[in-house]
Amino acid sequence: MTISRQQKLFLALFLFPGMLYLVLLRIVPALFTFYLSLTSWNLTKRGGPTFVGLQNYIDILSDQPFLDSIWRSLLFTVVATTIELVLGFLIAMFVYRDIMGRNVLRAALLTPMIITPSIVGVMWSILFQSEVGPLNWFLSLVGIAPIGWLTSPNMAMVSIIITDVWHWTPFMFLLCLSAMQMIPVDLYESAEVDGASSSQMLFHITLPMVRDTVVVAVILRSMEAFELFAEPFVMTGGGPGTATETVSVHIYKSAFMFFQMGYAGAMVVVSITILVAAYSLYWRFIKFD
Repeated sequence: MTISRQQKLFLALFLFPGMLYLVLLRIVPALFTFYLSLTSWNLTKRGGPTFVGLQNYIDILSDQPFLDSIWRSLLFTVVATTIELVLGFLIAMFVYRDIMGRNVLRAALLTPMIITPSIVGVMWSILFQSEVGPLNWFLSLVGIAPIGWLTSPNMAMVSIIITDVWHWTPFMFLLCLSAMQMIPVDLYESAEVDGASSSQMLFHITLPMVRDTVVVAVILRSMEAFELFAEPFVMTGGGPGTATETVSVHIYKSAFMFFQMGYAGAMVVVSITILVAAYSLYWRFIKFD
C-alpha cells in the first residue's frame, strides 16, 4: 500500500512530540552526562568543565564509599524484588479465585502503587518514628521495647525494604494476575479430570504459563529498585552513617552536596553500565534456559 504525502506528513506530526521528548529529555541529558564523566567540574570553583579523560573512572575503582553503595543497592534489589515477587504471586493466586468482593479487593491492593515515592517515604517515616510512631506504640502494648527503625544501622535498611515491599508488591501482583487470567481454563479442567493435585497444577500449568511475564516483571522492578532514591533520601538521608546510602543517594550527594559534577557523571555511567551488563547476562541465561 502506497502512503500519500499527506499521510506521511500526518505521521511525522503525530510522532514529533514523542521524538522531541526522547531527544530533549533522554538522549541529550545522557550524552551530556557522558561528557561530564570525562571532565573535572566543581561548581564551587570558577571556570567550566576541564577535560581529564578516563581519570574519573580510574578514581572510581578505588572509591570504597561508591563501591559500598553499589553493594547496598544490589543487596536491596535482590531482597526487595524477591519478597515482592513471592508476595505478589501469592496474592494473585488468592485473588484469582472466585471470592466475594474480588474487584474491590483488587482495587484496594493496587492503591499503594499509585502513591508517589516521596509521599510513601514521608508516610513510613512517620510510622517508623522511634518515640511517637504507631509501630513502636503497638509494640509497647505487647511489652516489646521500642525499635530504632530508622536510627539503628541494622534496622534502617530493613525499614527501607519494608517500605518498598508495601509500595511495589502491587506491581508484581498486577502482572502475575494478568498472566494468570490469560491461562485457558480448559487446562485446569483437563488436569483436574486426570486427577492432578493443586500443587501439580501449580508447578506444571500455572508457573510455566506465567514464567515469561514474571521474568519481565522481575527485570522491570529490579531496574527501578537498583536506582532507588526517594525513600531512603526522605526517610534517612542515606543514614544512619551510610547504612541506607544507595548508589543514587551517593551520586546525589557527590553532585549536589559536594558539587563534584564530573565525578558524579562518571558514577552515573558506571551504575548504568552495571545494570546493562547484568541484564544482558540475565537475558542470555533466560534465552538458553
